[in-house]
Amino acid sequence: MAYILAIETATKNCSVALAKDGVTILCKEIAEEGYSHAERLHVFIEQLLAELELSYKDLSAIAVSQGPGSYTGLRIGVSAAKGLCYALNIPLISIDTLASLASR
Repeated sequence: MAYILAIETATKNCSVALAKDGVTILCKEIAEEGYSHAERLHVFIEQLLAELELSYKDLSAIAVSQGPGSYTGLRIGVSAAKGLCYALNIPLISIDTLASLASR
């Protein structure tokens, strides 16, 4: 089973999702006028893993939006993703924000 944690912080949305074998199984997100990415991102990750009774060691990779987008939002998301990938020794997958939106 491959679990991929997906992080989106390029826009006003702060979103974290977990996919299992390519299928999204749970998502936590918020879209507010004020950016709350720094306060919410790690809380969402913890809640998501807890709800699914998983740990960080169950993750196979982390995907993160690479922009374009809010500079501060991107910094927060990419820093969190890189730190987790480094600590867990798993791959980091960067996704172009516009390409992702265009594929919908």
